[in-house]
Amino acid sequence: MLRSTALRAALALFVFALPAAAQSYVFRMNQSASNFTWTGTSTLGPIQGNPSNTFQFAGTTQLDLAAVPSASFTTGAFTGGDAFTVPDIHGRIPNPIPIFPPLATIDVVGLHVVASSPSFPMLAGSFNASVTITAIAGTMTVTPLGGSATSSPLAGSTSAPTAVTGTVSLVGSGLHLVAPISTTFPFADPTSGASGSITLTGTLDATYALYSPYCFGDGSGTACPCANNSLPAAQAGCLSSIGSAGRLTASGLPIVTADTLALNASGMPATVACLYFQGTLADNGGLGSLRGDGLICTAGTLLRLGTRTNSAGASSFPGPGGPLVSVRGGVNPAGGTYFYQAWYRNAAAFCTPETFNLTNGVAVTWLP
Repeated sequence: MLRSTALRAALALFVFALPAAAQSYVFRMNQSASNFTWTGTSTLGPIQGNPSNTFQFAGTTQLDLAAVPSASFTTGAFTGGDAFTVPDIHGRIPNPIPIFPPLATIDVVGLHVVASSPSFPMLAGSFNASVTITAIAGTMTVTPLGGSATSSPLAGSTSAPTAVTGTVSLVGSGLHLVAPISTTFPFADPTSGASGSITLTGTLDATYALYSPYCFGDGSGTACPCANNSLPAAQAGCLSSIGSAGRLTASGLPIVTADTLALNASGMPATVACLYFQGTLADNGGLGSLRGDGLICTAGTLLRLGTRTNSAGASSFPGPGGPLVSVRGGVNPAGGTYFYQAWYRNAAAFCTPETFNLTNGVAVTWLP
Protein backbone atom coordinates (compact mmCIF):
# COMPACT_ATOMS: atom_id res chain seq x y z
CA MET A 1 0.00 0.00 0.00
CA LEU A 2 2.81 2.39 0.91
CA ARG A 3 4.64 1.45 -2.28
CA SER A 4 1.50 2.14 -4.37
CA THR A 5 1.00 5.53 -2.70
CA ALA A 6 4.63 6.48 -3.33
CA LEU A 7 4.32 5.42 -6.97
CA ARG A 8 1.22 7.59 -7.48
CA ALA A 9 2.97 10.55 -5.87
CA ALA A 10 6.02 10.08 -8.10
CA LEU A 11 3.84 9.88 -11.20
CA ALA A 12 2.00 13.06 -10.17
CA LEU A 13 5.28 14.88 -9.69
CA PHE A 14 6.47 13.65 -13.10
CA VAL A 15 3.30 14.87 -14.84
CA PHE A 16 3.51 18.33 -13.27
CA ALA A 17 7.19 18.53 -14.21
CA LEU A 18 6.47 18.04 -17.90
CA PRO A 19 6.79 21.22 -19.97
CA ALA A 20 3.45 22.72 -20.96
CA ALA A 21 2.53 22.28 -24.62
CA ALA A 22 2.57 25.52 -26.61
CA GLN A 23 -0.56 26.76 -28.36
CA SER A 24 -0.69 29.18 -31.28
CA TYR A 25 -2.36 32.56 -30.74
CA VAL A 26 -2.94 34.94 -33.66
CA PHE A 27 -2.85 38.47 -32.24
CA ARG A 28 -4.55 41.28 -34.15
CA MET A 29 -2.61 44.52 -34.39
CA ASN A 30 -4.07 47.55 -32.64
CA GLN A 31 -3.21 49.85 -35.51
CA SER A 32 -3.75 53.12 -33.66
CA ALA A 33 -1.25 52.03 -30.98
CA SER A 34 1.30 50.36 -33.27
CA ASN A 35 3.08 53.58 -34.19
CA PHE A 36 6.42 53.54 -35.99
CA THR A 37 8.95 55.86 -37.56
CA TRP A 38 11.58 54.97 -40.14
CA THR A 39 15.03 56.37 -40.81
CA GLY A 40 17.38 55.57 -43.65
CA THR A 41 20.92 55.95 -44.90
CA SER A 42 22.37 55.34 -48.36
CA THR A 43 25.56 55.70 -50.32
CA LEU A 44 24.01 58.82 -51.86
CA GLY A 45 23.14 60.42 -48.53
CA PRO A 46 20.50 60.29 -45.76
CA ILE A 47 16.95 59.26 -46.65
CA GLN A 48 14.16 61.56 -45.49
CA GLY A 49 10.38 61.12 -45.39
CA ASN A 50 8.53 62.12 -48.54
CA PRO A 51 6.67 63.79 -46.96
CA SER A 52 6.52 61.84 -43.66
CA ASN A 53 8.56 59.13 -41.98
CA THR A 54 5.74 57.87 -39.74
CA PHE A 55 3.49 54.86 -40.27
CA GLN A 56 1.51 52.21 -38.39
CA PHE A 57 1.39 48.44 -38.50
CA ALA A 58 -1.93 46.66 -39.08
CA GLY A 59 -2.70 42.96 -39.60
CA THR A 60 -1.62 40.10 -37.35
CA THR A 61 1.30 38.48 -35.59
CA GLN A 62 1.35 34.94 -34.22
CA LEU A 63 2.88 33.73 -30.97
CA ASP A 64 3.18 30.19 -29.71
CA LEU A 65 2.73 30.35 -25.93
CA ALA A 66 2.99 27.66 -23.28
CA ALA A 67 1.19 28.21 -19.98
CA VAL A 68 0.88 26.57 -16.59
CA PRO A 69 -2.11 26.78 -14.23
CA SER A 70 -3.46 30.28 -13.55
CA ALA A 71 -2.57 31.35 -17.10
CA SER A 72 1.07 32.10 -16.34
CA PHE A 73 3.04 31.81 -19.57
CA THR A 74 6.38 30.00 -19.31
CA THR A 75 7.72 30.13 -22.87
CA GLY A 76 6.88 31.87 -26.13
CA ALA A 77 8.00 32.23 -29.74
CA PHE A 78 7.05 34.48 -32.64
CA THR A 79 5.94 32.07 -35.36
CA GLY A 80 3.91 33.84 -38.03
CA GLY A 81 1.23 36.34 -38.93
CA ASP A 82 0.89 39.02 -41.59
CA ALA A 83 1.60 42.62 -40.56
CA PHE A 84 1.57 45.44 -43.08
CA THR A 85 2.44 49.13 -43.13
CA VAL A 86 -0.19 51.87 -43.25
CA PRO A 87 0.43 53.97 -45.26
CA ASP A 88 3.15 52.88 -47.69
CA ILE A 89 6.68 54.18 -47.06
CA HIS A 90 7.95 57.00 -49.28
CA GLY A 91 11.37 58.61 -48.99
CA ARG A 92 13.79 60.87 -50.82
CA ILE A 93 17.51 61.53 -50.79
CA PRO A 94 17.89 65.33 -50.67
CA ASN A 95 20.02 67.13 -53.22
CA PRO A 96 23.02 68.95 -51.67
CA ILE A 97 21.80 71.95 -53.66
CA PRO A 98 18.42 72.60 -52.02
CA ILE A 99 16.83 74.25 -55.07
CA PHE A 100 17.34 71.10 -57.16
CA PRO A 101 15.16 67.96 -57.11
CA PRO A 102 16.19 65.09 -54.79
CA LEU A 103 18.99 62.80 -55.89
CA ALA A 104 16.55 59.89 -55.76
CA THR A 105 13.16 58.86 -54.43
CA ILE A 106 12.57 55.52 -52.72
CA ASP A 107 9.08 54.07 -52.51
CA VAL A 108 8.20 50.92 -50.55
CA VAL A 109 4.71 49.79 -51.56
CA GLY A 110 2.62 46.91 -50.22
CA LEU A 111 5.10 45.85 -47.53
CA HIS A 112 3.92 42.82 -45.55
CA VAL A 113 6.16 41.27 -42.91
CA VAL A 114 6.22 38.35 -40.49
CA ALA A 115 8.07 38.08 -37.18
CA SER A 116 9.92 34.94 -36.12
CA SER A 117 12.11 34.01 -33.17
CA PRO A 118 13.57 31.08 -31.31
CA SER A 119 11.67 30.01 -28.21
CA PHE A 120 12.20 32.32 -25.25
CA PRO A 121 11.44 32.01 -21.52
CA MET A 122 8.75 34.16 -19.93
CA LEU A 123 8.41 35.34 -16.35
CA ALA A 124 5.27 37.08 -15.09
CA GLY A 125 4.37 37.90 -18.70
CA SER A 126 7.70 39.55 -19.55
CA PHE A 127 10.11 38.24 -22.17
CA ASN A 128 13.36 38.92 -23.99
CA ALA A 129 13.41 37.60 -27.55
CA SER A 130 15.66 37.66 -30.59
CA VAL A 131 13.26 38.61 -33.38
CA THR A 132 13.83 38.51 -37.12
CA ILE A 133 11.46 40.40 -39.42
CA THR A 134 11.00 38.90 -42.89
CA ALA A 135 9.21 40.60 -45.77
CA ILE A 136 6.61 38.32 -47.38
CA ALA A 137 5.36 40.87 -49.95
CA GLY A 138 6.11 44.36 -51.22
CA THR A 139 8.08 46.28 -53.83
CA MET A 140 10.84 48.85 -53.53
CA THR A 141 11.12 51.37 -56.36
CA VAL A 142 14.20 53.60 -56.66
CA THR A 143 14.02 56.56 -59.05
CA PRO A 144 17.38 58.38 -59.42
CA LEU A 145 17.55 61.97 -60.57
CA GLY A 146 17.55 62.00 -64.35
CA GLY A 147 17.27 58.20 -64.53
CA SER A 148 14.62 55.54 -64.90
CA ALA A 149 12.76 53.92 -62.03
CA THR A 150 13.75 50.37 -61.10
CA SER A 151 11.61 48.10 -58.95
CA SER A 152 12.74 45.17 -56.80
CA PRO A 153 10.55 42.63 -54.99
CA LEU A 154 11.04 42.63 -51.22
CA ALA A 155 9.69 39.15 -50.44
CA GLY A 156 12.40 37.18 -48.67
CA SER A 157 14.30 40.22 -47.41
CA THR A 158 15.16 39.84 -43.74
CA SER A 159 16.28 42.12 -40.96
CA ALA A 160 19.15 41.36 -38.66
CA PRO A 161 18.00 39.54 -35.49
CA THR A 162 16.84 42.20 -33.05
CA ALA A 163 16.63 42.07 -29.25
CA VAL A 164 13.03 42.70 -28.18
CA THR A 165 11.87 43.13 -24.59
CA GLY A 166 8.10 42.93 -24.28
CA THR A 167 5.11 41.67 -22.34
CA VAL A 168 2.05 39.46 -22.81
CA SER A 169 -0.60 40.21 -20.20
CA LEU A 170 -4.19 39.26 -19.49
CA VAL A 171 -6.29 42.41 -19.98
CA GLY A 172 -10.08 42.29 -19.85
CA SER A 173 -11.21 39.35 -21.97
CA GLY A 174 -8.03 38.97 -23.99
CA LEU A 175 -4.26 38.76 -24.17
CA HIS A 176 -2.36 41.99 -24.82
CA LEU A 177 1.05 42.00 -26.52
CA VAL A 178 3.35 45.01 -26.24
CA ALA A 179 6.71 44.68 -28.00
CA PRO A 180 8.95 47.72 -28.63
CA ILE A 181 11.20 46.98 -31.60
CA SER A 182 13.89 48.63 -33.71
CA THR A 183 14.96 46.60 -36.74
CA THR A 184 17.05 47.36 -39.82
CA PHE A 185 16.65 46.19 -43.42
CA PRO A 186 19.57 46.53 -45.87
CA PHE A 187 18.83 47.33 -49.53
CA ALA A 188 20.71 47.68 -52.81
CA ASP A 189 19.58 49.03 -56.18
CA PRO A 190 21.47 47.25 -58.99
CA THR A 191 20.70 49.92 -61.59
CA SER A 192 21.82 53.07 -59.78
CA GLY A 193 24.37 51.30 -57.58
CA ALA A 194 22.86 52.93 -54.51
CA SER A 195 22.74 50.85 -51.34
CA GLY A 196 21.86 51.50 -47.75
CA SER A 197 19.48 50.53 -44.99
CA ILE A 198 16.10 51.46 -43.55
CA THR A 199 15.44 51.16 -39.81
CA LEU A 200 11.91 50.73 -38.45
CA THR A 201 11.40 51.80 -34.83
CA GLY A 202 8.21 51.61 -32.79
CA THR A 203 5.98 49.38 -30.70
CA LEU A 204 3.94 46.38 -31.82
CA ASP A 205 0.66 46.50 -29.90
CA ALA A 206 -1.72 43.60 -30.50
CA THR A 207 -4.60 41.74 -28.87
CA TYR A 208 -5.85 38.16 -28.86
CA ALA A 209 -9.54 37.85 -27.95
CA LEU A 210 -10.15 34.84 -25.69
CA TYR A 211 -13.72 34.57 -26.92
CA SER A 212 -15.25 35.65 -30.19
CA PRO A 213 -18.73 35.29 -31.71
CA TYR A 214 -19.17 33.59 -35.08
CA CYS A 215 -21.78 31.92 -37.31
CA PHE A 216 -24.24 34.80 -37.59
CA GLY A 217 -27.70 34.54 -39.12
CA ASP A 218 -27.15 37.65 -41.24
CA GLY A 219 -26.35 35.93 -44.53
CA SER A 220 -22.59 36.27 -44.09
CA GLY A 221 -22.37 32.48 -43.72
CA THR A 222 -25.03 29.88 -44.46
CA ALA A 223 -28.34 31.55 -45.32
CA CYS A 224 -31.15 31.20 -42.76
CA PRO A 225 -33.82 28.64 -43.75
CA CYS A 226 -36.69 31.06 -44.47
CA ALA A 227 -34.87 34.24 -45.42
CA ASN A 228 -35.23 35.07 -41.72
CA ASN A 229 -31.85 36.77 -41.63
CA SER A 230 -30.96 39.08 -38.76
CA LEU A 231 -29.22 42.41 -39.22
CA PRO A 232 -25.39 42.26 -39.43
CA ALA A 233 -25.10 44.71 -36.54
CA ALA A 234 -27.01 42.30 -34.26
CA GLN A 235 -24.25 39.62 -34.39
CA ALA A 236 -26.91 37.05 -33.54
CA GLY A 237 -28.60 33.96 -34.97
CA CYS A 238 -31.58 33.78 -37.35
CA LEU A 239 -34.80 35.65 -36.56
CA SER A 240 -37.43 33.85 -34.51
CA SER A 241 -41.23 34.26 -34.54
CA ILE A 242 -40.98 37.31 -32.24
CA GLY A 243 -38.96 39.23 -34.83
CA SER A 244 -35.64 39.17 -32.98
CA ALA A 245 -32.67 36.83 -33.09
CA GLY A 246 -31.11 34.89 -30.24
CA ARG A 247 -27.68 36.27 -29.37
CA LEU A 248 -24.98 34.48 -27.39
CA THR A 249 -22.11 36.37 -25.73
CA ALA A 250 -19.54 35.50 -23.09
CA SER A 251 -18.17 37.28 -20.06
CA GLY A 252 -15.65 36.53 -17.33
CA LEU A 253 -12.35 34.67 -17.72
CA PRO A 254 -11.91 31.27 -19.41
CA ILE A 255 -9.09 30.03 -17.16
CA VAL A 256 -9.47 26.37 -16.19
CA THR A 257 -7.95 26.89 -12.73
CA ALA A 258 -9.78 30.18 -12.09
CA ASP A 259 -12.95 29.84 -14.18
CA THR A 260 -15.40 32.76 -14.10
CA LEU A 261 -16.75 32.29 -17.65
CA ALA A 262 -20.46 32.92 -18.18
CA LEU A 263 -22.48 32.27 -21.34
CA ASN A 264 -25.23 34.86 -21.82
CA ALA A 265 -28.13 34.44 -24.26
CA SER A 266 -30.69 37.13 -25.10
CA GLY A 267 -33.21 38.13 -27.77
CA MET A 268 -35.30 34.97 -27.34
CA PRO A 269 -39.00 34.43 -26.52
CA ALA A 270 -39.79 35.56 -22.99
CA THR A 271 -40.00 32.45 -20.80
CA VAL A 272 -38.99 29.47 -22.96
CA ALA A 273 -36.39 26.81 -22.17
CA CYS A 274 -32.84 27.49 -23.33
CA LEU A 275 -30.26 24.70 -23.62
CA TYR A 276 -26.56 25.64 -23.52
CA PHE A 277 -24.15 23.22 -25.16
CA GLN A 278 -20.48 22.85 -26.05
CA GLY A 279 -18.68 21.44 -29.09
CA THR A 280 -15.09 20.71 -30.00
CA LEU A 281 -15.36 22.07 -33.56
CA ALA A 282 -17.06 24.86 -35.47
CA ASP A 283 -19.70 23.45 -37.83
CA ASN A 284 -19.09 23.84 -41.56
CA GLY A 285 -15.91 25.84 -41.03
CA GLY A 286 -17.78 28.30 -38.81
CA LEU A 287 -20.46 29.06 -41.42
CA GLY A 288 -23.07 26.82 -39.80
CA SER A 289 -25.64 24.39 -41.22
CA LEU A 290 -29.43 24.54 -41.31
CA ARG A 291 -31.16 23.23 -38.21
CA GLY A 292 -34.70 24.07 -37.07
CA ASP A 293 -35.45 27.74 -37.77
CA GLY A 294 -31.79 28.65 -37.55
CA LEU A 295 -28.19 27.42 -37.86
CA ILE A 296 -26.22 24.87 -35.92
CA CYS A 297 -22.76 26.33 -35.34
CA THR A 298 -21.02 23.69 -33.21
CA ALA A 299 -19.75 20.25 -34.20
CA GLY A 300 -17.37 17.52 -33.09
CA THR A 301 -18.03 16.11 -29.65
CA LEU A 302 -21.20 17.83 -28.41
CA LEU A 303 -22.04 18.11 -24.73
CA ARG A 304 -25.13 19.53 -23.04
CA LEU A 305 -24.07 21.95 -20.34
CA GLY A 306 -27.49 22.67 -18.89
CA THR A 307 -30.97 24.09 -19.44
CA ARG A 308 -32.19 27.42 -18.13
CA THR A 309 -35.61 29.06 -18.27
CA ASN A 310 -35.54 32.49 -19.87
CA SER A 311 -36.66 35.60 -18.06
CA ALA A 312 -37.60 38.50 -20.35
CA GLY A 313 -36.07 36.52 -23.21
CA ALA A 314 -32.66 36.08 -21.61
CA SER A 315 -30.73 33.62 -19.44
CA SER A 316 -27.17 32.68 -18.51
CA PHE A 317 -25.08 29.63 -17.78
CA PRO A 318 -23.92 28.63 -15.23
CA GLY A 319 -25.78 31.23 -13.17
CA PRO A 320 -25.73 31.46 -9.36
CA GLY A 321 -24.71 28.17 -7.77
CA GLY A 322 -24.37 26.39 -11.09
CA PRO A 323 -21.45 24.16 -12.10
CA LEU A 324 -18.50 25.95 -13.71
CA VAL A 325 -18.45 25.81 -17.51
CA SER A 326 -14.98 24.23 -17.44
CA VAL A 327 -16.14 21.54 -15.00
CA ARG A 328 -19.46 20.79 -16.70
CA GLY A 329 -17.77 20.79 -20.11
CA GLY A 330 -14.80 18.68 -19.04
CA VAL A 331 -12.39 21.24 -20.50
CA ASN A 332 -8.85 19.96 -20.95
CA PRO A 333 -6.72 21.17 -18.00
CA ALA A 334 -4.12 22.33 -20.55
CA GLY A 335 -6.71 24.59 -22.16
CA GLY A 336 -7.69 24.79 -25.82
CA THR A 337 -10.49 26.16 -27.99
CA TYR A 338 -14.11 25.08 -27.51
CA PHE A 339 -17.30 26.23 -29.22
CA TYR A 340 -20.57 27.19 -27.52
CA GLN A 341 -24.16 27.79 -28.60
CA ALA A 342 -27.68 27.94 -27.14
CA TRP A 343 -30.81 26.15 -28.40
CA TYR A 344 -34.19 27.61 -27.48
CA ARG A 345 -37.81 26.57 -27.95
CA ASN A 346 -39.91 28.56 -30.45
CA ALA A 347 -43.13 26.63 -30.89
CA ALA A 348 -45.11 29.31 -32.78
CA ALA A 349 -46.04 28.57 -36.40
CA PHE A 350 -43.07 30.17 -38.14
CA CYS A 351 -40.56 29.25 -40.81
CA THR A 352 -40.01 25.45 -40.74
CA PRO A 353 -42.26 22.83 -39.06
CA GLU A 354 -39.60 22.53 -36.32
CA THR A 355 -40.25 24.15 -32.96
CA PHE A 356 -36.83 25.54 -32.07
CA ASN A 357 -34.17 28.03 -33.07
CA LEU A 358 -30.55 28.70 -32.11
CA THR A 359 -28.29 31.58 -31.21
CA ASN A 360 -25.02 32.37 -32.94
CA GLY A 361 -21.91 30.53 -31.75
CA VAL A 362 -19.08 31.73 -29.52
CA ALA A 363 -15.53 30.36 -29.76
CA VAL A 364 -13.68 30.37 -26.43
CA THR A 365 -9.95 29.88 -25.93
CA TRP A 366 -9.34 28.36 -22.50
CA LEU A 367 -6.09 29.00 -20.65
CA PRO A 368 -4.77 26.46 -18.10
